[in-house]
Amino acid sequence: MRIDPVTLQILANHAQAAADSMAFTLFRTAHSTFVKETEDFTSGLTTVDGMTFASPRELGATWFVGLDYGPVIRAIPEYREGDVFITNDPYSGFVCTHPPDTHVWKPIFWKGEIVCFAVGHIHNTDVGGAVPASLSRQLTEVHQEGIRFPPVKLVDQGVLDQRLLDIFLLNVRAPTQNYGDLKAQLASLTTGERKVHAMIEKFGLSTFKDGVADLLDMAERQARRIIGAIPDGTYSYTDYLDEDSPGGLPARLHLDLTIKGEEAVMDFSGSDPQLAASLNMPTGGNPRHILLMVGYNYVIYTLDTSVLLNGGLLRPVTAIAPEGSMLNPVFPAAVGMRSMTCSRVQGVIIGAFQRAVPGKLP
Repeated sequence: MRIDPVTLQILANHAQAAADSMAFTLFRTAHSTFVKETEDFTSGLTTVDGMTFASPRELGATWFVGLDYGPVIRAIPEYREGDVFITNDPYSGFVCTHPPDTHVWKPIFWKGEIVCFAVGHIHNTDVGGAVPASLSRQLTEVHQEGIRFPPVKLVDQGVLDQRLLDIFLLNVRAPTQNYGDLKAQLASLTTGERKVHAMIEKFGLSTFKDGVADLLDMAERQARRIIGAIPDGTYSYTDYLDEDSPGGLPARLHLDLTIKGEEAVMDFSGSDPQLAASLNMPTGGNPRHILLMVGYNYVIYTLDTSVLLNGGLLRPVTAIAPEGSMLNPVFPAAVGMRSMTCSRVQGVIIGAFQRAVPGKLP
């Protein structure tokens, strides 16, 4: 550890409070039902490399713990103070996971240096496409699922790109709600920036940067301790989604979970190939993609509710999802209804871990 345990815990509390404040800002100022009632959104702080080190505990889609913004952050060649970037393209870095989800990120500077990023996403009421709300199991290509933006600058040094916004709003069915939610997202990022500045003023830049690294390392140690207590071996579990299309067949999801020491491998190679329907999960083969890790996060938190909820939890585990499978589809496969598949994948992961520790998980 780079800083003492007491200071680290205090910093962890401040980082947690910052993420909670971001989520509360978004929750209170958004316009749509998707954000204000179903809480389909995230907020958080990431390292300069894009790994989440602070997430809300009670507001939003809290199962996105460990979301890695690195691929979209690296897609931008230059960052300046006041910039904000946006994407909703599932195939541009595989951070966004279906077109209705609009992800934004803002570099947070301290004396000319980027110290972290404020990030977050909301599920839009509609982003255009073939059907209202942009989601249907019967869509067969991502082109049908609405307008898509690759990682692109939305705010240039504090100035909104009105042309980009106009193009977005022209192509959606509920522009007032979309714009209201977008403004709430921007307010959430500003809240995160203000909270980070307050932390640096309190702890100093060096302690802040060392503390962020220590928080991720601590979560990794906690995860390794939990995995290390599970008996070595391979544990398998299979489940099925409902038919992938009218008159279709059930879609098979299979996991071989291997525990060896303090590490785990989740091999989904036995799952079905990508589907013509929009149930595919776009992961790009990332071995720690967040959609492949949700069930794992639930398992770790169930086995020890004291763990830090950040990207460090994912370091001891890798997932295998072969290209061309429903858990790693090839462009332009439709992905709008990936939520159904993700939910079942969670159950498959929990089922495999339950066979490893039957007395501790349902």
